[in-house]
Amino acid sequence: MPLPTLVKNGEIDIDILRQEYLKAVDDDKSVDYLLAALAKQKPANALVIAYQACLETLKAKMLWNPLEKLAIVKQSQQTFAKAISISPHQLEIRFLRYSIQLALPAYLYLSNEMGEDKKLILKLIQEVEAQHIGKGNLHRILDFMLQKGQCSATEKEIIKQAYIC
Repeated sequence: MPLPTLVKNGEIDIDILRQEYLKAVDDDKSVDYLLAALAKQKPANALVIAYQACLETLKAKMLWNPLEKLAIVKQSQQTFAKAISISPHQLEIRFLRYSIQLALPAYLYLSNEMGEDKKLILKLIQEVEAQHIGKGNLHRILDFMLQKGQCSATEKEIIKQAYIC
């Protein structure tokens, strides 16, 4: 099955990128396709750059050489830093970095921003009207944080309140 076109009217369609990223988690060919498509576009949008960072991490997962894996994961962390420097208070970007760093092995010492990201995520989900990320995307973030986000009981209550809003 061919992958959909990511570019519409000269810009990356973020909704298609989100959908394809979720599929790419289990599909090496999709990771390569998406990375190649993003490389051609030279994204300047912070959210697209954050998805690029996620895809770089998935690319590292596909490799067998540990040194190559580490180099690509370090690159992905730099890509995340770029996205956050452009848009430091965007919920989805902080969530993407948090979810990726949560999955990285602790011995790599590349998960230094998790505390900062979780704190900001919890703050931003309470102000979600300003985020304009859509209810489906918000619920995906909230579900992840409740199930896998390593949240305390108090933090889980904050997350559950965001469902009500």
